Amino acid sequence: AQMAMCSIPELLPNKFRHIGICLSDGFVFLIVIIGPIVGRYAIDVGAWEYVYWAGFIAQFFSLAAIWGFYKPPKHPKGIPWHEAVKGLDYVGTALIVPGICLALVGIINTTYKRSSDVTVIAPMVVGFVLIALFGVWETISNVPHKLCPPHLFRSHKGREFTAPFIVAFIVTMFYYSVNIIWPTMVNVFYIGPGVSRSTELLLTLPPNVGLVFGSLCLMAFGNVLGHWKWTLAGTWFGMVLFGALMGLVTPFNQSLMIAFCCINASFFGWAQYESIAFTQLGVPQMDLGFSGGLAGMARYAGGSLAQAIYTTILANTQSTRAAATVPAAAIAAGMSSENAQALLAAFPLGAAAIAKVPGTSAEAIGAASLAFQWSYAHGLKIVALSSLSFGIVGLLCIFYCEDITPKMTNKVEVFLENDIYAEKNEFH
Repeated sequence: AQMAMCSIPELLPNKFRHIGICLSDGFVFLIVIIGPIVGRYAIDVGAWEYVYWAGFIAQFFSLAAIWGFYKPPKHPKGIPWHEAVKGLDYVGTALIVPGICLALVGIINTTYKRSSDVTVIAPMVVGFVLIALFGVWETISNVPHKLCPPHLFRSHKGREFTAPFIVAFIVTMFYYSVNIIWPTMVNVFYIGPGVSRSTELLLTLPPNVGLVFGSLCLMAFGNVLGHWKWTLAGTWFGMVLFGALMGLVTPFNQSLMIAFCCINASFFGWAQYESIAFTQLGVPQMDLGFSGGLAGMARYAGGSLAQAIYTTILANTQSTRAAATVPAAAIAAGMSSENAQALLAAFPLGAAAIAKVPGTSAEAIGAASLAFQWSYAHGLKIVALSSLSFGIVGLLCIFYCEDITPKMTNKVEVFLENDIYAEKNEFH
């Protein structure tokens, strides 16, 4: 999918590059809508393995179509395969891969360990040191084919590629914030014994429908509106605003949260794909592979980092609030202090564990359950508000970005060799 984000847009006029980027994720649009629904039905009927077979078959047909119809011209750099392999940045790879992995391990460990624990501090310190060494290596080394060529990041004082790269890194963090906040709301507040399966399936739709709607709006109205830098800033502002407004969550405002979630995802759908267009048009055509690879890394690394950060925030804030409020609510409803603590420990384990706690009553369980839900509302509010800091940094980077409006022309960068316009290619 990431390679398609480079190979499809370059076949279109530059002014339609955003459309090509959206089309490259077209199959993803289908998956995010029907995937949760199909997955739940597959679990119900015990046919989950067919979901994987369907993906395998789709990938097979995709590979066959690429093999049969996609005939790109020779790469403009024209580097022979044996020379390219020798000149790869093996040292950089050995630094950045374990660096990112260790840093994420340390962050994730904070979800269930104290921040002072050695298994939290050691991976984070080593990971960030390796990442810093990677930056130094990329700057001073003479490797022919660097993973992160410094000249791309220095171009136009960072306005052409570096700032869009940071934006592409941050934007995915909002996708993961919503996809942590919303499913948690659904599971904790909205789904219970009396909720039908159809309602459960409908509740999977708001963030994904919003994503697809925002992407379609970019395809339809991107060129109509023009002013690409300001449309990105506007949609980014909307994404950040409605992401923060999800901090108004309570156990009882489902309709409001559905609206905010869908609107936030719609702004995200536009901002995500437009930010990728900025990264692609921020490098010369011969360096599009670097841009695509780095943009892809930004998407996935930003997503992984966001998931680790937001999960940590939610787990820590919710557990702290629950420890203070759930036993107090149970004691106020007539339980002993000892049994109230046992009830707190039983809540994450489900109804069967709660029923085994001695001294429980319907009133105590009801009061403790409501306090438990409010502890999640508090944790989700902190997650939503924490996204503001990333959003503000991203907005400042957008203001610093170089506008791509002058680059949105009728020029087509590449023609397929099996196309009638193949003779227009400089390299064959």
